[in-house]
Amino acid sequence: MPSQEPIHLFVYGTLTDPERVTALTGKQFERVDAKLSGFERVNSPLGYPFILPRAGVIVRGVLLLNIDLVSLVQLDAYEAEGDLYRRQVVVVEVADRRVAAVTYVGHAIRASVAPMPARWTDPSQLEGLSEARSPARRLRAPCADGH
Repeated sequence: MPSQEPIHLFVYGTLTDPERVTALTGKQFERVDAKLSGFERVNSPLGYPFILPRAGVIVRGVLLLNIDLVSLVQLDAYEAEGDLYRRQVVVVEVADRRVAAVTYVGHAIRASVAPMPARWTDPSQLEGLSEARSPARRLRAPCADGH
């Protein structure tokens, strides 16, 4: 038998907008201010914030209370859960009380801000790879006179 415990969702970005949540789920949920310790909020170049674990840091957000499973699935789809984000169990603080919740932690989205390490690649190894991935192109070096 499925658990009957309430699902509380800690949100910190686009889902803090009640109109967006209603548009996605067709429902309104009770909301309270909350904070999550041990995570930091990062803004990606994609325009979506995400959080990552980091000791000593606090993320302020909103706790959506008593989310039903159908709505959670709809919000998972919006957040690309399992791809860009991973839903994770956390404990948030609400008015000096600790409350169990779930939140979306950055997963693949973090690659949008993570620097890629420089690697030396032997150019001869790239010949077949570039031809297989893109149509052949002839590149010319720019001439001194701009032609």
